[in-house]
This record gives sequence, C-alpha cells and structure tokens, in this order.
Amino acid sequence: MIQRRELMLGAIAAGGTTLQTMKHAQAASDSSGGTTDRKSSDRFALALGGGAAKAFAHIPILEGLDELGVKPAEMAGTSMGSILGGLYAGGMTGVEIREFAVELFTKKTQLFQKLFLKDGRTWSSLFNVVRPAIIDPIILFETVFPNTMAETFYELDIPLKIVATDFYTQSQVVLEDGQLLPAIAASSALPMLLTPVELKGRVLIDGGFVNPTPFDVFDRPDLLTVGVDVTGSVFSHKSGLPSGLDTWIGSFSITLHSLVAAKLACSRPDLLIEPPIGKFKTMDFFKIEDILEAAEPAKDVFKRELGTLLEKT
Repeated sequence: MIQRRELMLGAIAAGGTTLQTMKHAQAASDSSGGTTDRKSSDRFALALGGGAAKAFAHIPILEGLDELGVKPAEMAGTSMGSILGGLYAGGMTGVEIREFAVELFTKKTQLFQKLFLKDGRTWSSLFNVVRPAIIDPIILFETVFPNTMAETFYELDIPLKIVATDFYTQSQVVLEDGQLLPAIAASSALPMLLTPVELKGRVLIDGGFVNPTPFDVFDRPDLLTVGVDVTGSVFSHKSGLPSGLDTWIGSFSITLHSLVAAKLACSRPDLLIEPPIGKFKTMDFFKIEDILEAAEPAKDVFKRELGTLLEKT
C-alpha cells in the first residue's frame, strides 16, 4: 500500500488537481443540462459531522441511502465524518462499512495485532511520546483502513470536501484534492492524542474546532443540503465527578455541540438529522454495536424525510 502511494506521488502532483477539477466540472455540466442524464438523487449534498465514536451513528444513515437507492452529488466530512465519508465516497456500501467497523472494534485481539506493524516500521513510528501527540494518525490509518480505500480525491466516486483546522491561523481549511489519507488524518487529529498533520504548508488539527457538522461548505446553490449532527442529543443525566480523561475528552465534545448549536441559530441545512446517541462518550469505540442500535431509529426518520424532500423538488 505504501509503495503504491510513493509511485503515484509524482503523477498526482503533476496532474491530480487538474483531473479532479475536470471531474467536478463535468459533474456540474451534467447537472446544469449537459448531454449526460443525471439521477434525481444527485440533487442533494450530504455532510457528516465529527464526534469520534458517536460518529458511528452515520453508518445507519449511509445504509439508508443505499436502501433508498440514492446517492448524494457531493459529500463533506469532519473528523470521523471524514473517515466514514471517505469510505462511502470511495465506493463502499453502508453495510460494508458497518461490517468493517464492527469487526475492527469488536475483535480487540485482531485490532491490536494489526497495530503490530509488519512492513518494516516499529511501534515507535506509531506511538512516540516526544511528538506533539503520542499517535501518528497517518500511520494509524494506513494500518487499519481497508486496502481498497481510494488513495486520492480524484479516485472517489462522489466528490468529497474534508474540513480541518489551521492551528496557527485558527481558521477553517477545506481539503478536496490531492492525497486522501493525509487529509482525513488532518481532519481527525485531536490534540494530545493524534499528531497534527503538516499539509500544503499548513499545520492542521481536528476540523471539529471550526466546523463540527460542515453542511455550509457546499457551494452549489442547485443542491439541497443534508446535515447529520452526531455531537449529541437526548443526553443522559449522571452524577459524580468524571475522570481526568473523561473531563478532557468530554470538554471537546461539549465544544463541538456548542459550535453546532451556535451555527444552527444562524443557518440550517434543508434537512438535519440528529441521531439520539448523546448518552455515549466520545471514546466509546468498543461500544460500536450499542451506538449503531441506538442510532437505528434515525435511519427511518432520514429515509422518510429525505424521500419527502426529494419528491417536493
């Protein structure tokens, strides 16, 4: 996988951006009356928000798309939303993504075996306490992502925008061309846990700090916008002091939820879905099956409301 990436770097640097631009231009031409027929499903854009483990709630939504037989014309993702968006935009079905994620996070022994890197690298290349964070996200994702995952934005079946945060300018960065995995790693680089990613002359961290549910990054006025917010709804009430780790991670989750609430007070997507997964913690990755079960009712709401929305237009 690494060798393939190295062989393609020169070609992508020379022509990847041009090819991506041509592909997007063709899509825009088709939707505005070109000779190619466009499916009615191409009338909406889908944004998948960040929320770490709670973002597993996106999976039933993606399955709902497949059950409806529709595909978004564009997608956007932040943090875990960019991971799941990258898998779906690259051609995996919702069911395939569910199977991959459940297998990864329910078979702990197999997961840890994957992390014993077998391509000549050592654990010190993945875990390093002298770095700004202890885990290199690019190496981590190369280790656990499916081998079939697209390597560049151009290879995706659906155009994808990935949101990250420029650490030094404290501003939003939208990535949509070049190598896919570094962009996903940048969008997911939660400080103190995953190392910031240097990309295109910027130092990038988790996109949740600027845009947790990026339904406002689409620039095509002809598309309906659909946002899936997984920062939490229907919160449980607990007592007692949280641990230090729970406080740190939970504070990040509170920040995401507050940012989404503030943005929704100013503008809203045409359709907003909020799976009822607020009772779960940000790092509940090994509770994936419980999260999927809790999010299942949101799929039915999504299918019904998206179907109605598309019929009206």
